[in-house]
Amino acid sequence: MPTLDVPGAHLYYETFGRGPLLLFIQGAEGRGSVFHDVAKFLSSYYTVACWDRRGYSLSFLVGPQELSSRMYTDADDAQRLITHLSPDAPANVFGSSSGAVVAQHLLARHPDSVKSVIAFEPPCFTVLPQQFASQAAGLLQQIYDTYRARGPQTAMEIFADTLGLPEEAHAMKSCMDSTKDDETRANTMFWFEFELLQYTSGPVPLDKLNAYQEKYIPAAGVDSGDGPTVGPVAIIAQRLGKEIVRFPGGHIGYMVRPMEFAKTLREMLKPGV
Repeated sequence: MPTLDVPGAHLYYETFGRGPLLLFIQGAEGRGSVFHDVAKFLSSYYTVACWDRRGYSLSFLVGPQELSSRMYTDADDAQRLITHLSPDAPANVFGSSSGAVVAQHLLARHPDSVKSVIAFEPPCFTVLPQQFASQAAGLLQQIYDTYRARGPQTAMEIFADTLGLPEEAHAMKSCMDSTKDDETRANTMFWFEFELLQYTSGPVPLDKLNAYQEKYIPAAGVDSGDGPTVGPVAIIAQRLGKEIVRFPGGHIGYMVRPMEFAKTLREMLKPGV
């Protein structure tokens, strides 16, 4: 079982194929296996790395943790994994949802480790106009309070039905169904407790993203339209003078339409390998 020992954790990762490094950073439940179908397609062109972020699945915590700054720790973990797997060259990085939040901080903190960052629908609600940012914060607080009062299943129903497309909501709920097994239950509760509110309310390093904007690619699903998961990245793109790149499907198109998603990613990266 491939693992990388880092300060405070053992990181579990898997790689597919050979070539330049392409690192995926998962959101929500933090389990890298959700990208496996996409990774297998892309393995003809890249060394594709999928990893469980610390605290999720097979990436175990070791000793004291700075849980109030996890998104920065995740970014540092990503940099350590890149250095481990590709010591002589930077990596292309794809981050989804809260994984896109991590990818943005990776670019801000470790720009030399990154060739490009595709930030797919990062839930950075603090960049929204004050009225909408307050509404988003209130909704997420309600979801968290529901989790504490009525459990993760009920809270996940609200979350998926509010933020997910109808055709993706079922897959989203299944992915974080706390009745499925011990691993999924632990992942879901860890996400509710330490990620839902923190990653969505954290600062966005716009000055750093602007400084390295040639490496930053804002992205969203075609089916997401101008919905709630696209608002933040649309504003970030506008601030940086960038156009949003669209992928097949919605917020989790890489799960429900993996082959189309992978082909789009390959075509987007092809000019720069």
